[in-house]
Amino acid sequence: MLLEKVVIGSSVEAAYYAFINDAYFAPNRKDPPMFYRKLSVPILGFDTEPGAWSRLLLMLGLLGKLIEHEDTTTIRIDENTLKIAANNTTYKYEFDDCWVFDTTHLQLENKVRSPRPKTYLVLDDFQLSMLGNKWESLPSMEKDLDFAGKLYYYISDRVDGAHFVTDCVLESKLTHEQINSFDYSDSMARFVVERHLKEIGVNGQFMTYYQSGKPKYRKPRVKHVGRFVYERDNNSYYDTKHVKIVKKTLKEIVDAFRTNG
Repeated sequence: MLLEKVVIGSSVEAAYYAFINDAYFAPNRKDPPMFYRKLSVPILGFDTEPGAWSRLLLMLGLLGKLIEHEDTTTIRIDENTLKIAANNTTYKYEFDDCWVFDTTHLQLENKVRSPRPKTYLVLDDFQLSMLGNKWESLPSMEKDLDFAGKLYYYISDRVDGAHFVTDCVLESKLTHEQINSFDYSDSMARFVVERHLKEIGVNGQFMTYYQSGKPKYRKPRVKHVGRFVYERDNNSYYDTKHVKIVKKTLKEIVDAFRTNG
């Protein structure tokens, strides 16, 4: 199949770039869109990642511009040919120009400009109970830290009809060595959640009073239910005749489109 233009990426930026440039889009995303990620500028009526990502894939699919195969194992670019291996079949697409927003999980001919160690996006998911109250929302935590830098509370579908906080997710960016260290384990992540709950005044279920008159609480229950790890390629690459590596923010893409449009 011959394509004129194709974009490869794992972000809203990549999908939107393909949409406004009438290009085919080949997603190489592994991690799920997260509810707490705000867009730098709203697009298509959405200001968070999940809604914009889903809408863009729908629109690209309706336009016949979405290149997506279930159980994709490898994506390779040889000169001006895109090869996608999925379900024991290799799909080949020739193109004139290709823009790559995310080089993770790609096999490229582009030479490495600056080698950098891989990192990993780590999402630790927790179930919360015995919080003492049915909190409709709780303050999030955002710190300039690689381990446990972001913590967000949410209402999970696992509790039918719940209108109160039931779960939370802790986001980290770790190296390979850190992933295998107890200091960065899910146990340490649980301690971070427990500490933050205490800091924001979530003491747990009230039990009784001490003789001093101070209330006694049973600590909130924080149960780790899953750790999800997603690789990130941090190398920078030289461009080739047909393949360009793109590092643009959503605001830059939107502003350029408005100017040129």
